[in-house]
Amino acid sequence: MQSQASRIFRDRSKLDESYIPEKLRVRNNEAELLINRYVNRLREGSSSTDITLIYGSIGKVGIGKTMLSKFVGRKLEQITKKIGINFKYVYINVYSAPSLHQILSLVTVQLGLGFSVRGSAAIEALKAITDYLYRKNMNLLVILDEFQSLLMSPRVSDDHLYLLLRVYEEIPPLDGINRISFLLVSQDFRVLSLMRERIPQVESQVGFKLHLRPYTSGELYEILEQRAEEAFHKNAWDPYMLSLIADSYGYSEERGGDGSARKAILTLRMAAEKAEAEGKPRIEESDIRWAISENAAAYIPLSELRGLNTHKLLILLSVADLTMSRGGFITTGLLRDKYVEMCEFYGESPRGNTQFHTYLKELVTSGLIEARLSGKGLRGRTTIIRLAPEIPADKFKEALESILLDRAGPGEGRNW
Repeated sequence: MQSQASRIFRDRSKLDESYIPEKLRVRNNEAELLINRYVNRLREGSSSTDITLIYGSIGKVGIGKTMLSKFVGRKLEQITKKIGINFKYVYINVYSAPSLHQILSLVTVQLGLGFSVRGSAAIEALKAITDYLYRKNMNLLVILDEFQSLLMSPRVSDDHLYLLLRVYEEIPPLDGINRISFLLVSQDFRVLSLMRERIPQVESQVGFKLHLRPYTSGELYEILEQRAEEAFHKNAWDPYMLSLIADSYGYSEERGGDGSARKAILTLRMAAEKAEAEGKPRIEESDIRWAISENAAAYIPLSELRGLNTHKLLILLSVADLTMSRGGFITTGLLRDKYVEMCEFYGESPRGNTQFHTYLKELVTSGLIEARLSGKGLRGRTTIIRLAPEIPADKFKEALESILLDRAGPGEGRNW
């Protein structure tokens, strides 16, 4: 059994979500663009604040934003070492660090700086970081992933956001060289509106914006082929199997599609592990088709949900609840009634009808729910709604309730 299983996997870690390849077959042009830009600035010793933004398309996840940012950081460390520039990057997912003190604490830890942020003012922690960089003649790239969640966090003030991103205006560098750059990674272009609302002085200073589109079928095939070559033994897979996955998830203007490398890679791993568990010497088409079906049934876009405002979450919760109790399509009138009921339960004031329909359209655009005009059986022509077919209503409802519970805090905002 063990000998059969070993004929499929050569290195299963190459299919981990956290794995960053040494070379990129897709997104290589974007990576080179960012790397060359940073290297030029590092050689110049720029005195201005540098903020770069990577963002995706609405409703699209798994399109390489995090992977690209980490790849760029790692390559910059390798390149700068060769050309004699002291450089380091730190990566922080700000969803798990939703305050300035938590962010600064992670920066100091990753720098190896012996400074305790606890009990210190933010300005003191930042000064300790800038002084350390000056003494070491070190340049720092701070990658802030899921940046939109920081803008939506009640635990970080506008002043703290400004202080972090424009640190050298508050703490002028001793030699005139700005040693801290920021690479902000966000879900989609709506982050610019959030920045404009909270920190317009910073939003206007974003020096470079990079929009990543969903992966096409051809691009997903390139990604899957690279992973298969590194993860599997030569005779354990077939190019046609990769095409099945790539065609299932690839994005096109005509038919849409997830365009998600994350889901494609997960599907490949699930298929391989199924084949391995059954003692097969290679992955078969039946394994691929099973994995595509299972992956779709298990998909809950948590990072996307966390970026939504409370009322969009309540609308989605209403859709999930009605889907579980009634099934099929539901009318917007019925959904509106359920939304009002959910607002009362969670201690929220329902939004007006116009705002409700605006949120509904945005959720349809995101792909989380589907809408169409009713056919026969209903009086007149009305819009009917359903949860996206690939999303399981019960798990979706649990995820939404968990996010709403966390957002409200202990004992807040719920009428038990």
